[in-house]
Amino acid sequence: MKNSGLCFISMLGGAIIGSVLTMFLTPQSGPELRGSLRDFVEKEVDKIRCRCEEEEHAKR
Repeated sequence: MKNSGLCFISMLGGAIIGSVLTMFLTPQSGPELRGSLRDFVEKEVDKIRCRCEEEEHAKR
């Protein structure tokens, strides 16, 4: 159990460090970066919704 907790904390720390580095090293301004992230998230949410709808129709 100790190893899985350490693994999770390490993964979370790596994700946070990666996110911070990406924000500092990106050539975009803050508003541009937020817009890009928003667009990406909206596209991925739409993909998930389509797949869920396809699964729902397949069950009928």
